[in-house]
Amino acid sequence: MLKAAEGEAKGIMCTRLRIWTFIFALLFCAGSMWGMLLFAEHKAIIIGDAALEQAGKEAFQTEGGKELPLRFRQNGEEASALCIPLEAGIRAENITIENHYMERQFWIYIEGTSSAYYAREAISGNITGIEEGNYEYAGDTVLLKFGLNSVYECKSVLEEGKLYIEFVPPREVYDKIIVIDADMQEPEADSFVPLAEGMEAKPDGREITDDIVKRLRLLLDGSGIKVYYTGSGTDEVSAAGRAVFANTIGADMCISIRLNEGEDEALYGIEALYNAEYFIPDFGNVELADSLVRHVTASVSGRGNGLFSAEETEVLLKEAKVPAAVVLVGYISNRQERLLLQREDYRDRIADGLYRAILAAYEG
Repeated sequence: MLKAAEGEAKGIMCTRLRIWTFIFALLFCAGSMWGMLLFAEHKAIIIGDAALEQAGKEAFQTEGGKELPLRFRQNGEEASALCIPLEAGIRAENITIENHYMERQFWIYIEGTSSAYYAREAISGNITGIEEGNYEYAGDTVLLKFGLNSVYECKSVLEEGKLYIEFVPPREVYDKIIVIDADMQEPEADSFVPLAEGMEAKPDGREITDDIVKRLRLLLDGSGIKVYYTGSGTDEVSAAGRAVFANTIGADMCISIRLNEGEDEALYGIEALYNAEYFIPDFGNVELADSLVRHVTASVSGRGNGLFSAEETEVLLKEAKVPAAVVLVGYISNRQERLLLQREDYRDRIADGLYRAILAAYEG
């Protein structure tokens, strides 16, 4: 009987222990969940800039037909960064940021915001880098547009219902900076000859240079080199504007990629233009131009025609105060070279030559 009683008592204790263990486990899970939610509510979330070609906001159609002015107030407590208030419930996934470097503009799309919110709420904090601020809206999305007084990289953090943005000069963020320019000059098409009867080969020169830049971009990703891309696609920023951009950010070099053409259809090969009137010690215009011709020529197993002094009409080269060169990657007026430029594998080889020239510049 005694043993039976002892066994029953032990069974009861085990049952109680299991019950208490279960209760403590529930309390621990609940406490952990509460802590996670509290942390998630108050933690700082870094928001990265969206690549402009991937932002997906091209269809934004302003309601009301005009931009409205933002309200600003200086606040010493938040002087290290710009502070943008957010309507309740806004999360990181509701925010898209675009840095329009060439135009010196900074755009923020905020979904889930009423159209009147920024009519009453003011932007505060460090506003010294801001020249103007406006907003527009479409449906439940508000677009904030800031005009900046220089070119900046922007560090964005979402914390406690506010978006904090710090504007930092590129040189304070990156050790290596280059500018790659897909030149907008279009070769004349009247010298093209038929590839086949009834079919004229008139490739879009802009598409070819843009494609070379995209292939070069893939090679440069992860290289530790910050690359700014200008003059691409339908971008109509002037050559002078692109030179000012390269000068402002203090680029290590500016490389413009262009197609060549000539009245003589027999002309072909790789060439480069440089500003011979502006001397930069150690590594300057002529050294950059020479490296580009040598590496691209070797990569495509082609003919290098050498370097040529830029004419006064080459505004980008004449106004750039950093090492700059235009590399002419082939004659589109030459039938054989035009065919090569239309091949993806050939454009891969051009991009590889450009990539090797850039690396050689830093290694040298």
